[in-house]
This record gives sequence, C-alpha cells and structure tokens, in this order.
Amino acid sequence: MRISLVSWFIFNLYIAIFFSIAALSVSGQCQSHQQQLLLGLKNSLYSSLSEKMEEWNQGTDCCSWGGITCDVSGRVIGLDLSYQSISGEINNSNSLFRLQHLQQLNLAYNTFISEFPSGFGNLTNLRNISKRKRVEPGFIILLPNLQVLSMRSCYLSGPISPSLVKLKSLSIIRLDDNNFSGPIPKFLAEFQNLTSLHLAANNFSGRVPEEILQSPKLQTLDLSSNEFLRGSFQNFPPNASLQSLVLSGTDFGGQLPESIGNLGQLTRIELWNCNVTGPIPKTLEKLTQLIYLDFSRNRFCGPLPSFTSLRNLKVLFLLDNQLNGSILSTNWSSLPNLVSLDLQGNSFSGIVPPTLFQSKSLKLMDLAENQFTGGFGEVKCELSSLLEVIDLSHNGLEGKFPMFVSEIQGLSFLSLSWNKFSGLIQLSAFQKLKNLSTLDLSYNNLSIDSSSTNLPLPHFPNVYNLKLASCNLTKFPEFLKNLSFLAHLDLSNNRIHGQIPSWIWKTGLVHLNLSLNFLAELERPSHINPYMAVLDLHGNQLQGKKPFFPQYAYYLDYSNNNFSSVIPPEIGDFLQSCFFFSLSGNNFHGSIPESICNSSDLFVLDLSNNSLSGSIPQCLIAQMRESLGVLNLKQNNLSGIISDTFPENCTLQTLDLNQNRLGGKVPKSLANCRMLEVLDLGNNQIDDTFPCHLNSTSNLRVLVLRSNNFSGDVKCRGNNVAWPMLQIIDLASNSFSDKLPRELLMTWNSMKGDKVEPHSEQLRYEILQLSDIYFQDSVKVTMKGLELELVKIQTFFTSIDLSSNKFEGHIPEVIGDFKALHFLNLSNNALTGPVPSFLGNLSQLEALDLSNNHLAGQIPLQLANLNFLSFLNLSNNELTGTIPLGTQIQSFSEASFENNAGLCGRPLEVQCDSPPTPKDGQSNSGTDNHVNWNFVSVEIGFVSGMGAVILPLMFCKRWRLRYYKCADHVVYKFFPKLDPRNRTRRTISHRKRLHAAG
Repeated sequence: MRISLVSWFIFNLYIAIFFSIAALSVSGQCQSHQQQLLLGLKNSLYSSLSEKMEEWNQGTDCCSWGGITCDVSGRVIGLDLSYQSISGEINNSNSLFRLQHLQQLNLAYNTFISEFPSGFGNLTNLRNISKRKRVEPGFIILLPNLQVLSMRSCYLSGPISPSLVKLKSLSIIRLDDNNFSGPIPKFLAEFQNLTSLHLAANNFSGRVPEEILQSPKLQTLDLSSNEFLRGSFQNFPPNASLQSLVLSGTDFGGQLPESIGNLGQLTRIELWNCNVTGPIPKTLEKLTQLIYLDFSRNRFCGPLPSFTSLRNLKVLFLLDNQLNGSILSTNWSSLPNLVSLDLQGNSFSGIVPPTLFQSKSLKLMDLAENQFTGGFGEVKCELSSLLEVIDLSHNGLEGKFPMFVSEIQGLSFLSLSWNKFSGLIQLSAFQKLKNLSTLDLSYNNLSIDSSSTNLPLPHFPNVYNLKLASCNLTKFPEFLKNLSFLAHLDLSNNRIHGQIPSWIWKTGLVHLNLSLNFLAELERPSHINPYMAVLDLHGNQLQGKKPFFPQYAYYLDYSNNNFSSVIPPEIGDFLQSCFFFSLSGNNFHGSIPESICNSSDLFVLDLSNNSLSGSIPQCLIAQMRESLGVLNLKQNNLSGIISDTFPENCTLQTLDLNQNRLGGKVPKSLANCRMLEVLDLGNNQIDDTFPCHLNSTSNLRVLVLRSNNFSGDVKCRGNNVAWPMLQIIDLASNSFSDKLPRELLMTWNSMKGDKVEPHSEQLRYEILQLSDIYFQDSVKVTMKGLELELVKIQTFFTSIDLSSNKFEGHIPEVIGDFKALHFLNLSNNALTGPVPSFLGNLSQLEALDLSNNHLAGQIPLQLANLNFLSFLNLSNNELTGTIPLGTQIQSFSEASFENNAGLCGRPLEVQCDSPPTPKDGQSNSGTDNHVNWNFVSVEIGFVSGMGAVILPLMFCKRWRLRYYKCADHVVYKFFPKLDPRNRTRRTISHRKRLHAAG
C-alpha cells in the first residue's frame, strides 16, 4: 500500500503524542482508556489489549477523556473501546480485569479472536457489555449484575448457550447479525427484567415460544431476517409494554388477532414478507402511538380499516397483499405526520382521494398495480409542496390527463403509465419540475406533440429516466439531445420512422428501448457509450449486413427485423457480459459460431426463426452448467443430432428446437435438466421411443414431440414418471401405439384443477428475478383444423393432442377428471368403445376432436353440459342414434357428425322419423331393444295435462267465456296498444288537445 506524505506526517505525529501520554494506576481510579487522538493508531503499534492497558498504568486524572465515564468519586464505571481496530486476544491477566467498579464496557467493532475469559467474572459490578467481531460461542459468564449484553456481528454460531440463563439481571440482549441456529430458547422469556430482545439476521429455526410475545416488560422484540423461524400470534394481554415488534422476513403466519389493539404503547410494527393471512384488524385504530407500520408482502385480505385516529403515523406500507375495496375509510387529511404511503400491488378500487395531493407531510405516494378508476378533474385547493414520489401506474384511471401534477414542484418521480388517460400533452408543461428525475407516461391514450418539445434550456435538467412508450410519437424529440443526465430512455411502441439519429449514441444512455417502431436504418456509430447495458431494437424494419454489439451490454434484442447476413464468427467476444441475446425473426444464415460458447454469462440465447444451418455446437449444450436457462433455436434448418452432453448441474428451463431437421434420439443426459419446464422437439426427424427417462423433470409444463418418428407405447414401466405440472402435451403425428397411458395420465394434476384461474401468470423465464427483463415462452397448438401460436402461455391453459397415432382401446376414465382441460384432440387413431359420458365433466373444454376413430354407440347427453365448447368433431366414426335435441351440440355444422352411418337428426339431413334398421341384431343405440319408460312417462303426462285443460273448455260455455276473458286480460297487459279501451281513451285525449289548440 502506498502512503502519502500527509499520512506519514500524521502517523509520526500520533507516535509522538502517544509516547507523551502517561497511563493511569490500575487501582480503581482512572484505570485505562485511549485519548481520541489515538483513534486508529493503536492496532498498528500493539496487537493486544493487555499491552495497551499496561502502557497506561501510570498517570493522573483521565475522567475527561473521550470514552471514559467516572462516578462522583472519580472511579471508572464506563469504558468505551469501540471502533479501535484492536486485535489479538484478551487473557485473564489483562489489566482490564482490575477495574473492580466497571459497570459498562464496550469492545464493539474490534477483532478479538478469543473466547470470553473467566476474568470477566471478577467484574461483579458489570451491567453492560458490548462486543462485536470474532468471538466463539459456549462461554459461561458469572456476572450476576449484568443488565446489557450486546454482541452483534460476532460470528457466533450454533445454538444459544444455556449458560445465558444464569444472567438473571439482563434487561437488554443484542445478539443480532450472527450465525446462531436452532430454536430460540424458551428461557429467554423467564428474564423478569427483559425489556429489549434483538435476535435478527441469524439462522434460527423452529417455532418461537409463545411466552416471549407475552413477556410483561418486553418493549422491543426484533426477530427479523430468520427465514426458517415459524410462529403465530396469540392474544396480546391488556396493557402490554411492547413498543416495537419487528418480525419481517420470518415465517410468522396465521391471522393477526383483534387483541393487537391492547398494545397501546406500540410505535413500530414490521411484518414485511411474512405469511400472515386474513383481514387487518379494525382494532389497529386504538394504536394511537403508532409511527411505523409495514405489513407488506403478506396475504392480508379484505377492506382497509380506518387509520384516521393514528395521528402519529409516519410510514404506512401495505404493498403486495390481497386487500380490496375503497381506501376512503381513512380521512387522509387527518394524518398530519404521514410521510410515506405505499399500497401498491393490491386490488383497491374506487377513486384516488384528492386529499392525498394536498397533504402537508406526504412525500411518497405509491398506489400502483391496483384497480383504481375514475378521473381527477382538477384538484382544488393548495397542492402539497413536499410530495416527491407519485406512482399511480397500472390502474384503470381515465379521463383527461391530470395536468395539476405539473404544479407539484417538489416531484422527483412521476409515473402515470398503464392507465386510460387521454388528451394531447405538451412536455413544456412539466418544465416547472426542476427536481424531476423519472417521468413515465407510457401506455395510456395520450398523444405527445413532438413538434412542441423543442424547449428552451434549461428544461428537465435532472431527468434520469424518461419513458414515453405508446404515446403516438412520430419522430425523436429534439430536446432529448440536451438531457445531460438521461440514462434510461423508452420510446417503444410509437410510430417513429426513418433512421436512428447519430446523436442518440453520443449520450450517456445506459438503457435504450426503441422497439416496436418503424425504424429502417441502423448505421454503426463512431462512438457509443461503452457502458450501455440494455439495447432493445426488436420489432422494427432494421436491415443491413449485421447489427453492432455494445461490449458491456447485458441485454441485446435485435429480434423481428430484416437483418440478412451470417452471424459474425467472433460474436462471443462481444457477449462477455450479456445475459439476454436475441437475433430471432431475421434472415441470418450460415452456422452458429462456436465462439458463442465463450459467453459464459448467458441466461437466454434466442436465434429462432432464421435460416441457420449446420449442427448445434456441442459446446453450447455442455455450457448449460454455467447459467443458460433458455435455448431457443426453433424454425431454422439445423441438422445432425442433439448432443448427449447435458451436464449434471444443467440449469436449462426452456429448450425449443421445433421445426428443424434434427435426427437421432432424445439425449439420456437431458434428464439432468431437472429445472426443465418447456421441451419442444416437434417437427424434426427424431427416431426414438417415448422419453420415459425424463422422470426427474417434475417441473415439466410443456412437452411437444409432434411430427417425428416416435414409436412404441407410452407406458413408462418402472420409470415412475410423474409430471404433476404438465399443462400442454402434443404427441401428434407419430407412430405411438397400444392403449392410452392411464397410469401416466393420472399424474397430470394441473389438468385436474377444479379452480379456474383466469388471472394466472404466464410461462416465462425471469433473468435475475428482474421483473421487466424476461424471456416469454411460446408454443404452437393445433386445434379446430388450424395451427395456433400461443405467444404467451398462461399457466391455466391446458391442452392434450394425441392425434394421428395408432392408439387403440377405450378412452380412459381418468380423462374425466381433467376439469381444467381446454383442448382435447384424440382424432385419427384406432380408439373403440363409446363416446364416454364423463367427458361432460370437462367444464372448461373449448375444443373436442374425436374424429376418425372406431367409436360406437350414441352421443351422450352429458356433452350438452360443455358451455364453453366452440369446436366439436365426431365425424368418421361408427356412432348411432339421434343427435341430442335442444342442446348446444346442434349448433355445430354437419361436418362435425358426417360419416357416421347410424347417426341421424339435425344438423344432418338424415331424419329420425323411423328408427334405422338395427345392425347385427343390435338397436340403434348399440344396446338391446327395450322401451324407454322415461320418455313414455313424459308423453303420457303431457297428454293428460292437455286433456284436463281442453276438455272442460270444449263442453262448458261458462268456463270458456271466463277463460277467454282472462286470456284477453293477460294479452292486453303485455300489449296495451291492442286494448280497444286504450284506443278509445287515446282518441278522446287527442280530440281534447285539438280543441285546446283551436
């Protein structure tokens, strides 16, 4: 290490001062401690505390020295040696242990390597000890008067020593930020004087003793950041002393009891990222001393209680729960101290209270990702001068854009994106916001007039993040070139044509998104910010030989353009820092360069929809041990085999090789990819049996083997294959044979769900858990005679396509359990038996194709229960009987039923007036001839009922006249214009009006 002249002078000055200081006697007067001038010097001269103590054992009064506290008699009772860079060990001969009157000792933030010596037992008056950095567990301290034990960040491990129970006088225990494990001992609740217990940031597990939460004198409890620590809330006793309850980052669950209102002295409660459920108790309104409340990322549900009475509240965080209803139960203007309000990620609805914009204290208002509706008009009265953050994004707000926000001059963050605001916006209106660093107006119904944005300087002087996606821009706003701090620019999904201007590469942009425009020209710039991290140009009309690749970018997307060239052989040299790389949907040709294997940090590689040829580099398969989560090479001309070199620690989640010319077999080593969710090998030339060896891929959701040369049965004997999350399987157009695999079908639990989840998530691969950077999985399914591409795979969507194989036998009954199934295609097989009635249980079914089999018997009436069915094909079977009457089934075309010789009734032209001749001694229904007494009883009841009404009318004139009168009364009631009395009244009224007018 190099030392400057100034540092060397100060060092020598400290040396001189140090040797001029006389130390004190160790008899109990001012025994030891350093002057402030020695701060940071001692560790370089001495390696142990003992040597320091002996150097200072001569001298006079030191009670005025920093870090030393004396009583009225001049005896040292407090010693603070924290932050002194002291190293080495403390042994029993150290002069420290002759300070018989010492009550407080702070050795924190030094580097001791010893256990606690028994010499501490001599300090019988010691009440407060604080120590950090490098001590070993398991010591026994015999200090009957010790009141404060603080050992934060001491690298302590193992369970808490039972010897701690001997310190009966403890009132404060701080053991946070260590490596303690095991359960929290119950004896901690036995300390009668315990007021503060800090055990945060350890590795505790098991259940928290209920007695600790009930401790009568406990004021502060911090168990946060112990993710394996479980617990639940019992009833809090009346008049409890608890003032601060911090349980964030634990597995505390269950409901928060109404007795929370008993904690009248509570000022802070943090339950962030726990597992708490149920409603937020209304008794919270009794906690009038509350300052800080954080219930974020739990499963609280129901309406928001009133916080009106909590006048001391400064922070209210309820983000990422399941709360709903209005937030008007709280009079927000009555909270004079509220600084931060975060309600994002719930289901709140109704209007946004205008009083929030007029608060005299509020600085942060985050209501994003809810269901707020309505507009604002113009908020009246004086606007808040303190508001710094407003986030109303991802709601349903509508109406005229709330221009009043441009008057809140303290704003630094403003996001109104993903709403329904409308109108023409001139950015000059935001010039008053001198502190603005983030402005996001994306995805509304707004139009930004780019011709009016040539604003005079200065404007937006501090804007760092500008998002104007989907704002009807037609050109690049010129004022952007003058934003010296701009780092994040999003102009995607606009109508910008032409060339990307050269000045945009000379800015300090780190994140640039120009996707989904009409840009056609991309010239390699002479200078580009070397630290550009994100470049997204997908969905334009860019052309040329090849794009350029910023050296340190971690996200590069050139997909869906018109580039036409080979991929540069040295491509891997430009992707050393890249996580996401996509050239999909262009016209790149030639082979995949092996240098791409040098990109060891790649999570997503997407080269699909090009004209690439040759084989898949073997090193690319072997690289999956590093990081690769998505490999998408579909719709190319790749040939050869898939290398059987998938590593043991394969991290692959999506492998899509559909529509190439790959042969060989499904690699056995692919079973190493235990995180695999999407496997698409369809439309290739693979010659193999069903891949039962993938029995370890229990996360598999999509399996497509369509249009290959697979053969054999699908029974997987002895392989224990279970795919409980499978939602899409396509084995069509192969040579699979034998019966449908009942045992395998029984493991597909995702298709059995009784609960419909229309707002379920989509299959996608998130990069480093960053929600705005991900790979979107897609798949093609064939149904209704058409090939459909699901560009977003909803996790609730399910489909089974086993068509065009050689399956035989009956349709297994387990399929009747697939109540979440949307598409079922078993056509073009050799299936026999009836169309099973249990298909009527598939309440979510939209398409059913059983055509071109040998199914016989009648069409079951239960199919009429399928309310969502929009496609049905039962043609080319051996079905008989009448097509069920009065059901949705009859709405399908004749083609759905054709070529079933014994089938009759609408929509077929074959009528069912006379029963068709039984075939082979069987009835039309495929069963023995018998009288269906259910139909006969209905007919007899109908005739009897009609006779009971009609016969008396025929033979009794009085009944007939009364019947006609009642019938007329009913008709005139529903059709008053037919009543002749009304016509008479209308004529008289008309004459009166004419008379009055004349």
